[in-house]
Amino acid sequence: MTLHSSTYKPEQLDVHFSEAQLQARIQEMAAEINAAYPNCEKLIIIAVLKGSFMFLADLVRHIKIPCQIEFVRLASYGDGQTSSGTVQAVDLSLPSLTNEDVLIVEDIIDTGLTLNFFMDYLTSLHHTRSLKLAVLLDKKEARQKDVRVDFSGFPVGNQFLVGYGLDFAGYYRNLPFIGVVQ
Repeated sequence: MTLHSSTYKPEQLDVHFSEAQLQARIQEMAAEINAAYPNCEKLIIIAVLKGSFMFLADLVRHIKIPCQIEFVRLASYGDGQTSSGTVQAVDLSLPSLTNEDVLIVEDIIDTGLTLNFFMDYLTSLHHTRSLKLAVLLDKKEARQKDVRVDFSGFPVGNQFLVGYGLDFAGYYRNLPFIGVVQ
């Protein structure tokens, strides 16, 4: 099936991860995050928009540490099904992160270009106490830049995935599952 925004038909997608599978793994990830910060008084969570919004909302419901949530917007896909190879910093407005424990939350890591760019940006401007990364989907076979992933939901192959925040041309984000495009 070729996706076009004018042919939005989620019923034609193959379910790759069901809503129940997503919720179960997200609860496990939150438990891992809680265990990784045993004496943390505050965790600053930075979500990379737009794709991570659903994952973030469900994840933070299970994090027991007091959280300050921030958002940035980065883009590398545009309306295509593959990364453009260029990261666009749409909005990087953040408070001071000096001496803070910071967790970046992202929906998917594939080439690693976006997260490599963002982590380099944070380490060059902020002196965080800790900087960790949580991703829902890890597409290792597409990796072009080495990025350390501290908390990973699911490994995935090189399929084009939509749903649960992941989009094609702005569509399909609202699906409660992750579907694979054949």
